[in-house]
Amino acid sequence: MIPPVDPSPSAAVPSVPEASVPLPSPASPVSAASPASSPVRRLLAKRRGASEAAEDPRDWITPEDLNVAPALLGLPLASPWQRAKAMAVDVGLVTVLSNFGNTPLLGGCCWVAYRWYKRQRASRGEVQQESGWLGWAPALCLVAFGLYTSTMEHIDEPTKRARREAVAAAAVDKADRHDDTDTTDVHEDVKDLVKHAVATATAAASAASGSASGGLEQEVIRRVEQDGELQRKADRVRIKALQEEVRTLKDEAKRSPLEKLRHWWEVVGLNLVWAFVYFVAFPLIWPGQTPGKRLMGLRIVELTGKPLKPMLCVRRYGGYAAGATTGGMGFLQILWDANRQGLHDKAAHTAVIDTRNPRRLRLTGDLTG
Repeated sequence: MIPPVDPSPSAAVPSVPEASVPLPSPASPVSAASPASSPVRRLLAKRRGASEAAEDPRDWITPEDLNVAPALLGLPLASPWQRAKAMAVDVGLVTVLSNFGNTPLLGGCCWVAYRWYKRQRASRGEVQQESGWLGWAPALCLVAFGLYTSTMEHIDEPTKRARREAVAAAAVDKADRHDDTDTTDVHEDVKDLVKHAVATATAAASAASGSASGGLEQEVIRRVEQDGELQRKADRVRIKALQEEVRTLKDEAKRSPLEKLRHWWEVVGLNLVWAFVYFVAFPLIWPGQTPGKRLMGLRIVELTGKPLKPMLCVRRYGGYAAGATTGGMGFLQILWDANRQGLHDKAAHTAVIDTRNPRRLRLTGDLTG
C-alpha cells in the first residue's frame, strides 16, 4: 500500500519520471527485483495462455466471423444468371459422376483431393512439405482401377442384363415345373367348380323355361349348399392363391441386411456422396471454384479473407440442403439479398464474386486505399 502524501507546503515531494520505476502488482507476492520473478511471470503467463486456448472461442460473440476483409470491399458480385449457369454445369457433372462412378473411383478421387489440398496448405506454410510422389501413387492407382472397373461395367451391362433375364426365365420355368405336381389337384378342383357352376346354371335355366318342375331350382341350390366337398375345393383354390402371394413377398424380402445395405448404397448413397465430395473437394483444390464456377469466371470468397477450409465447405454444402428444403427459397434469396448471398452463403459466411469483371466500386472512405 502506498503511504499517503503530506499535502503541506513544507513536505518536499521528489520529482519522479512517469513509469520510470515499475510498481509491483498488489496481487503478486514476488518482488520485481527478485531474480526468480521473470521465470515465474513467464510460467504464469504460459499457464494463463494455455487455459485461454483450451476454452472454446465459439462460446462468445467474436468479431472474426462478423467482419468483412477490407480487400473484398467493392469487388463485383456474380449475377444470379451467372450463378445459375455455373450450378447447371455442376449439377450435370454430378449426375454424370453419379451414373458412371463407382466406389473405388469415389475413394480414389477423395484421396487425390486430400493430397492436393495438403499440398496447397504446404505451399502456404501451414503444414510440412512432403517430398516425392510416393504419396500420390496409391491414390492415382485407385482412381485408375475405379475408371477401369466402371468402364467395363458399362460396356458389359447389355451382356449382364441378357444373362440376368435368361437366369430369371430359367428360374421361372423350373419353378413352374416344380409346381406342376402341387397344382394338379388345384386344377382338378377348379374344373369341378366349373362343372358344378355349369350344371347349376343349366338347371336354373331349365326351371325358368318350365321344362322341369317348380321345385327343381330349389333342389339344385340346396344340393350345392350341402355339398361339403365343393366348399372344400373352393377353399383350397383360395388358399393356393394366398400362398402364391406370400411366396412373392418372401422372395422380395429374402435379401440379407448386407444385400439391402449394398442396394441402398448403389441406388441412393453413392449419388449423395458424389454430390457431397464434388461441392466440398473442388472449392478446396481449386480455391473457391467448382468446374462450373471456373468456366463462368466466378469464385467463392470467405468474407473475412481467410482461405476456404474443409468444414466451411461442408457448412456451405449443408446450406444447399437447407435451401432445397425451403422449396428453393434459399437459392432465390440471391435475387434480393444485399450481397447476393443465398442461404448456403449465409451459413458459410461467403460470397461469390465475378473475377472477369474489371470494375470495382469506389467506396466513400475506402479502407483499401
